[in-house]
Amino acid sequence: MKVELAVNSDRPLLMRDLRGSYPSYFVFGPLVFSTATMQYTGGFANNAGAMNVLSFINSPLITRRSDQPAFPGEELVIVSSPFFPHKLAKGYGNPMSQVLKSVNGIPVRNLKHLVEVLRDSKDEFLTFDFDRREGETPGCGVARALDATEEILNDNGVRAQGSADTLAVWNEKPPTKSK
Repeated sequence: MKVELAVNSDRPLLMRDLRGSYPSYFVFGPLVFSTATMQYTGGFANNAGAMNVLSFINSPLITRRSDQPAFPGEELVIVSSPFFPHKLAKGYGNPMSQVLKSVNGIPVRNLKHLVEVLRDSKDEFLTFDFDRREGETPGCGVARALDATEEILNDNGVRAQGSADTLAVWNEKPPTKSK
């Protein structure tokens, strides 16, 4: 018997392959947020020390490495680089490679959602909670972070606060609530 069966070779993964494209990113104060990708986590493959630290803190970069998204649009949002040098970062440990869990208690679903949360926040102060076994919860004043962002971008020669997709969300007018 001859059978023809369509096969999908793309298994949706939580940490997707960039396939030659650039990762999305967004800068807020001294923090650079991006999404966890196969290329990003692949950098840990030959670094036993980094793998041990991520395993010890129970990072989703390790525990969810081969998972499919739990819901449509799910991404792991990470701090993709060390803090940019700025007084807002003083006193905090380096959050690089940490997975962002929530901002002021709002669970972060993906990078665009994080940008919406930051854009639409009416809070004076933001706290960033990371998905790990233990550690500090950095925080900052919204107005100070917004003021610092432009200074940080200029001081470090960064041309844009975010990738085109995140800037489109940042520059969107937030929806008004109907009464």
